[in-house]
This record gives sequence, structure tokens and C-alpha cells, in this order.
Amino acid sequence: MALLNNFKLGVRSYGDAHRFIRKHRLWGYVFLPALINAVLVTILAIGSWHLIANFSNLIFDSLGLSGETGGWLSYLFSFLRFLIKALFWMLLFMLYSYVFKYIVLIILSPMLAILSEKTAHLLTGAAYPFSFKNFIHDVWRGIRIALRNTFVELGWILLFWIIGFIPIIGFISPVFLFFVSCYFYGFSMIDYNNERNRLSIRESIRFVRKNRGLAVANGMIFYLVFFFVPIIGFLVAPAYAIVAATLAVHETANKNQT
Repeated sequence: MALLNNFKLGVRSYGDAHRFIRKHRLWGYVFLPALINAVLVTILAIGSWHLIANFSNLIFDSLGLSGETGGWLSYLFSFLRFLIKALFWMLLFMLYSYVFKYIVLIILSPMLAILSEKTAHLLTGAAYPFSFKNFIHDVWRGIRIALRNTFVELGWILLFWIIGFIPIIGFISPVFLFFVSCYFYGFSMIDYNNERNRLSIRESIRFVRKNRGLAVANGMIFYLVFFFVPIIGFLVAPAYAIVAATLAVHETANKNQT
């Protein structure tokens, strides 16, 4: 029951986050990470386009698919070239969704830390005076959490990839991988609050495991908005996720005190 309630809270907190951002006019805190994210994605897209084009041409040359042909062979070669490029783009998307997302979160960590503190200040009235030393500590912690989650998640990916080859039960592997990915998305967002509450990384891990429904819900909405809401989704998803996580953790803390 606690798992389901935490999951519902994680989903509901996104609506609360939108109202909170509108009420307190936090659009500047939303658009700055969005701008940086847009630059990162643009660089990634341009780099990927050239990388895939060059690598595809190398494969075409090695397989003898680059020459001009006539008749039905031209259609076959065109189809094979399309298939190879589509495969490369699919592999790149998988790599991005499982690895590059943490690179984005690491680069955005300074802005997300500031937004989380601003949200907490508006919620509680507690002052968080700027300290360069604490700021660097918070950013470094965010990077360490992201790196830790990257390797742990890759371990789960490898495990479920192996399970995927097992008859009958193998079909559930992609479903579990999706929820694992969502969990670690949410973990990264929740940890900003745990750090501000002076939890160690080990204590933060225990907190997130205890509230795994909240982590999965926060990460799931983040994932769906980031990848499936055209254009604006990948721009605003990180900021909305951090505000939603801050509101949800605050509500959870209040419930535990009562």
C-alpha cells in the first residue's frame, strides 16, 4: 500500500510542480536549464549525424554496398543501407536513454541544485545562503550519484539483457528495464533534497529504496515527458522533475512527522 501511495504522490507532484512554478514565477529557473539542454541535444544530434554517416559509409564500403547498381539490386542495396542506418540510430537512442541522460544531468546539476533549494525555500521559508564551498560540494555529490547510478543501472541492463534470451520469461525483460531506468531517474532528482537534509549517500540510498514508488513515478513522468512530448518535453523535463521531487519529498517528510 505504501508503494502505491508513494507512486500516486510521485505522479501527482508533477501537477503540483506546474502550479508551483506558475504561482512563484519560476520560469527563469526552468528556461535556463532548458536552454543549456537544447544546446547539448543540438550538439549531440549534429555529432551523431556525422558519426553515423561516416560509420555507415565505412560499413557500406566494406560490404560492397556503395557502388552503383541497376535493376532490382539497386532497390536491395537501398533497403540494406536504410536498414543499417536505422539500426545505428536505434542503438544510439538506446545509448542516449541509458547513458547520455546522466551526462545531461551532470552538466545541469548546478542549475538543478539551485532550483531545488529555491523550491525548498519557498515551501518552508528556510534560508539557504549561498556558499561556494557548499555549492561545489552539492554539485560534486550530484555527479557522484549520477556516476554511481550509471554503473548500477548498466549492471541491471546487462542482467535483463541476458534474461531476455530465456524462453517465455524473456519477454518481460524490456518492461523491467523501463522501470529500472525510471527508478534511477527519480533517484537522481530526489537526492538533491536528501543532500540538503544532510543525508549521506548511503542514507540517501536507503531513503530512496524506502520510497521507491515515488522514485519510479518521478522518473517515469520525466522519461515520458522528455522522450515523447515533442520539442518542449526534453527542454522542461529536468526542471519540472526537480520541483516535483522537492514537493513530494517535503510532503513525505510532513507525513512522517505526523
